[in-house]
Amino acid sequence: MPPTFLLDEHISRRVARALARLEIDATAVDGSALTGSDDTVVLRAAIREGRILVTYNNADFPLLLGDALRAGVVVPGLVFVDSNTIPPSDIGGLARALATLAKRMAAGEVDPSGGIFLTKKP
Repeated sequence: MPPTFLLDEHISRRVARALARLEIDATAVDGSALTGSDDTVVLRAAIREGRILVTYNNADFPLLLGDALRAGVVVPGLVFVDSNTIPPSDIGGLARALATLAKRMAAGEVDPSGGIFLTKKP
């Protein structure tokens, strides 16, 4: 089953549109009913929808992921992006990196359930 993504609020919905052109299912918090929601609400939405959360928030989400895993919650995955590696303004670069990651996940090469860092090169 191909992975599906939920893009955190600070990731432009243009990334979701670029991924859709690559036939990858991605939903953006940006411009959705989740806009402005607490990080816990966003993570719960990703879990409920079976989506892998993609975020630049590398400060708060590791703690939330750890709490969820310790509580026995099945987390589809968390992808951390470093703004020094792929700046938020690099819409195409982020979409391409996520597309490459999606292929690697679908092939069973990568498991994002414990959290992984996204890189430009696989």
